Amino acid sequence: MESSVISINGSDVIENLDYLLDKSNIFQTSYNIDYIKCYIFYSEKNQLLNFKKVELDIYDNIITKKELLALILKHNKLQSKRFDLTGIYKYELNIDEDEIKQFCKSQKDFSFITQYYNVEDIQFTPCIELFNDNNTLILFFSRMSKTEEESKKQSKKEEKKNKTQKKVKFKEIKETNNKTMKNMENEIVTEIKDDD
Repeated sequence: MESSVISINGSDVIENLDYLLDKSNIFQTSYNIDYIKCYIFYSEKNQLLNFKKVELDIYDNIITKKELLALILKHNKLQSKRFDLTGIYKYELNIDEDEIKQFCKSQKDFSFITQYYNVEDIQFTPCIELFNDNNTLILFFSRMSKTEEESKKQSKKEEKKNKTQKKVKFKEIKETNNKTMKNMENEIVTEIKDDD
């Protein structure tokens, strides 16, 4: 006996969605998010080098600025190379129970990604418990190629060149024949006494 895949029609799901929303507890709203996933991507010369997946415990549905900064500083190196943070994104599937049917009909009307331009507190809104596992923080790190770094360093050196001058004067020092100043003073005093 061969097993075949039974297909489910999308229109059947939408027609029965009212029943699912009213009669089941699949789409219950939760009050707290315990953890989120964090994906960290590393790129160099527009090529993806590596990525990491980390689970972050969060409290009161927020990642504080301190926690985010600690995460960034902990993961800004890969294979002993330093990378620069180039992007912070939050993916949050925050659909209310009454918006599920509308979302199933037209997903294009919803946007779930938020971009952050600074290191700051990131708030997550508790939503339907089934979707909480999809809440994600995404960090992008990139590294400039050596030629770009060298050209930037070269231009900085050229900017600094000859901006300030320090004038130095040299004083003539008489030969002392390796004698200390005290001994020299004694000799001078004895020479003066001999002359008298």
